[in-house]
Amino acid sequence: MDLKNKVAIVTGAASGIGRELAMELARHGCTLVLVDIAEEGLAKALDEVKVHAPASTAETCDISNHEQVRQMVKAIHERHGSIDILVNNAAIMSVKLFKDLSKGEFKRHMDVNYYGPVALIRDVVPIMEKQGKGVIINVASVGAKLVVPGTSAYAASKAAIQAFSEALYYELKDRGIHVGIVVPGGIKTGIFNAVDNKLGVYYRDQCTTPPSKITRSIRQAIEKERFETVVPFSSRILLGVHAHLPSIFRKSLLSRLRPYFE
Repeated sequence: MDLKNKVAIVTGAASGIGRELAMELARHGCTLVLVDIAEEGLAKALDEVKVHAPASTAETCDISNHEQVRQMVKAIHERHGSIDILVNNAAIMSVKLFKDLSKGEFKRHMDVNYYGPVALIRDVVPIMEKQGKGVIINVASVGAKLVVPGTSAYAASKAAIQAFSEALYYELKDRGIHVGIVVPGGIKTGIFNAVDNKLGVYYRDQCTTPPSKITRSIRQAIEKERFETVVPFSSRILLGVHAHLPSIFRKSLLSRLRPYFE
């Protein structure tokens, strides 16, 4: 898809990957609609984006609230006249062993990371169908393929969005809508800000790649309409090792992480 003069919705745009991606798309000709629940960060991100895309706007929305989502999509379409690109990037993550994870916490992960994107897609697809064209990118995670302890809720939600995306790819391709996934790993974002245990701190310290390093790849995935984009390259290597030597990989991982199970 040619990005020039396209309207792109990016969720989770107040920080991290979403914020950097919004800047990348703005620099390449898109008008952005930034979506997040964090009002202060959203306002700052919008100011940055408007330098390159003055017509861009922001929407404060809890994507787990489907009525909010419906009203938001309607307002965006009325204001901008089209919705060409949707990037479902917003997500939450708790690092807790399953025994310490409440039912409410597990459900919240599914509501934000899976059902939120599903609700957005359900409301955006009819608009894209009428236009005859659209691109939907769902941000999955290396953590859905290479699952580590303490991430059962997060991994489950990201695995769900990945499977859902593949089904939609087949269902929507002949209707002019491309569906793809981005699979990031080891990215330094605010998703670990609330961790308060040794395991979470360990994972946070392993995530050193700045979000700005991967946004070019995501932008190219939209332009070239690829189904799967794994970033950075080191994550592809890890997934390859896991795929070819799963037993050895799991034993090594368990040995390394067992001391953090507290």
